[in-house]
Amino acid sequence: MENLKFVLEILKNKKDTFKRDYFIPKAWNTAGCHEGILYEKDGEICINPYEYYACVIENHILRYAGQNGCYNEFSGERDRDLIQELKGKIIYSILVRAFTAWYHTEGVLSPGTFLKTICLLPYLKNMNVDIIYLLPVFEYGTKYKKGDLGSPYAIKNIYKLDKNLHDPLLGEFAEPLIETEFKAFVEACHILGIKVMVDFVFRTVSRDNDLLVEHPDWFYWIDLEYADCFSAPVTGEKEPFAVDRDSIGILYRSEGISKYIAQFTYSPDKIDPEKWAKLVERHKKTGENILGLIESEFKITTVPGFSDVVNDSQPPWTDVTFLKFYFDLHDEAKKYVGENTPPYIMQDGVRLSVFRGRLENRELIDYITGVIPYYQKTYGIDGARIDMAHALSPDLNTEIIKRAKAINENFILWSEEFDPVKAENAKKYGYHFITGTTWEIYNGIDEPGFNSALITDNLLKSGLPVIAALETPDTPRAALRYQDKRILSMLVFLNYFIPNAVPFINNGMEVMEIQPMNLGLGNTEAGRFVLDRTDPMYGKLAFFDAYCIHWKNTDCIGDILSHAGKIRKSFSDILTKKENFIIFPKMLKHTKITSLCYYDNDAGRGVIFVANRDKQEKVEIDIEKFVPAHIGKKKLEVVYAGNRSAGEPTFLSQKTCLGPCEFLIISIQ
Repeated sequence: MENLKFVLEILKNKKDTFKRDYFIPKAWNTAGCHEGILYEKDGEICINPYEYYACVIENHILRYAGQNGCYNEFSGERDRDLIQELKGKIIYSILVRAFTAWYHTEGVLSPGTFLKTICLLPYLKNMNVDIIYLLPVFEYGTKYKKGDLGSPYAIKNIYKLDKNLHDPLLGEFAEPLIETEFKAFVEACHILGIKVMVDFVFRTVSRDNDLLVEHPDWFYWIDLEYADCFSAPVTGEKEPFAVDRDSIGILYRSEGISKYIAQFTYSPDKIDPEKWAKLVERHKKTGENILGLIESEFKITTVPGFSDVVNDSQPPWTDVTFLKFYFDLHDEAKKYVGENTPPYIMQDGVRLSVFRGRLENRELIDYITGVIPYYQKTYGIDGARIDMAHALSPDLNTEIIKRAKAINENFILWSEEFDPVKAENAKKYGYHFITGTTWEIYNGIDEPGFNSALITDNLLKSGLPVIAALETPDTPRAALRYQDKRILSMLVFLNYFIPNAVPFINNGMEVMEIQPMNLGLGNTEAGRFVLDRTDPMYGKLAFFDAYCIHWKNTDCIGDILSHAGKIRKSFSDILTKKENFIIFPKMLKHTKITSLCYYDNDAGRGVIFVANRDKQEKVEIDIEKFVPAHIGKKKLEVVYAGNRSAGEPTFLSQKTCLGPCEFLIISIQ
């Protein structure tokens, strides 16, 4: 924990030098820290940040450190059932630059930093968070950026941290200092028993990625005149489709393909080697943007990215481009395109899981497969989500995972797989859980077939646990979708008790944030304009713009999430075992009631979650029908009665009424 202590020492040494106002949201102070607080007003507290942050680190994090003192290492423990273990955890997703962004001084929005996020760890611990999932924390490109800032997924150098995550309170920016800050963050998490996962992107990079300087031939190039009107090829087929060996002919025989391919050209080093060498020398001397120089001198640019689905309605991804993993065409493409064609990419070329050349870009593969081990060894991270892993080749997926697990056998791996049927394939690679689509299924909570859609048609079909999410960084916000707090509360508890799942909280959900972070899933352009026009965050998306969470919201569900997490953890030994979940076919068909039952025969205990999903009508239930006959007579006790009106009885009788959106959690002993 030397890095965390180093940060603490800086804060302590500077605390007497701070003489101005610095505000943070009152909601951040769940630890109950008193040191450094000057006064409170309108949902904020004015603090001496050096004294306050030092207090949080020293009194609410370091006090829990053991004698070992080394918290940038991972457990070498073997023979753990990691998949089962993960089902007992709760994940919290963070985009650092937005999560702890705030108007510390009037009129100036300061971005979130590693330091401030460290100081919110007690806040997350209060919500029973076990794993923090960080959206990309790397240096990102600003050439062709979207929004005010640009996307963290448009990565310029994946081996460097985003300098904006450095906190100026600790001094002037320097790479060794921000590396220390991230190490301190991981140490602080480990001290509190929280694991750290990071989101990695390997298929696409920023248009002006640093690799351009030494390896321009690792990219696909188009003439600059086509850049503004560039779009992925479409076919005469109306419906979108993922191109495969059966449909590739449809793509290549489509009208306009020759014109599309004609937009591509060779890399600048191939066009004019001497001119290229001079341009690189100029870039290194002046620091001018490498892509800007190429566009000016060669009149070419890197091709914008696009979806791997043909006829997808998504516009081009203008801020990112594709890496070239093979120097030759795949065999199917050779049937349609001549050998002397400049390197190009279409939807088939994006899908390396299906179409691959023979001339492998081994140097690029070594670069990519070394990324996660670097972050394991340097920072001690515990897991990774691999963005667009489905678009990588099987060999590359295997090698990435093999190298990560060679360092840490218990390294947590999350597959961005939405289809539960394909979870078995992800499992073969070594992944431990998948993304799934629970957030989308919850949209059908009013539908008669909701129970089957969620349980038997989805969760139980998956060979791996699925994240249990009411929202994700890519989807609409839960508080916007479920504006009736009774429904939201019921769904929070349901989400924590569904089988074969890992509960997931998106940053800001607990304060009932309604503004989406991105419009990637289940949204439209209109979805960005859900806030009041007078709100400073109106129309802004955290993925692209300077954004801060509405921490001053008073109508929150943080306490509900905390309570749900505590109850869930009290039954985690039962909930994590797949064999303990008992299916009631009749209950699955119920149009208003959702009931989940778990029972551990060896432990002789279990739990029942039962809810009335109807928003208008109460329902009468016979509680004994929710207890499997083979269990026999057991003591049933209400652990929690959700959404019950004051004064209503919470004891059990054979016949019990559940009002609209009411739910019960019942222990079986």
